Amino acid sequence: MPKPTRTAKQLQQMLIQRIEALPGLRGQLTDVHRGGVVGIPSEDGGPNWTVRVVTDRGAHRSDIAQIIRTLQGQFDLEDWGE
Repeated sequence: MPKPTRTAKQLQQMLIQRIEALPGLRGQLTDVHRGGVVGIPSEDGGPNWTVRVVTDRGAHRSDIAQIIRTLQGQFDLEDWGE
């Protein structure tokens, strides 16, 4: 069964809403804020979008990565031009 689709802007807004609900992250800029959602080729039913990394990978947060993975499992990016 295909996943529902959302635009890049909608996915970014959904991610930001969830990120800002985490303790201490309200108002903090993350890669989701700076880089946004971008389309990627989907492999074997995997996600067709990700978040562009624009900061130092040393700033990686597993809680934010989990939010991204969760939404990737729920929604596909709408017509990004595969």
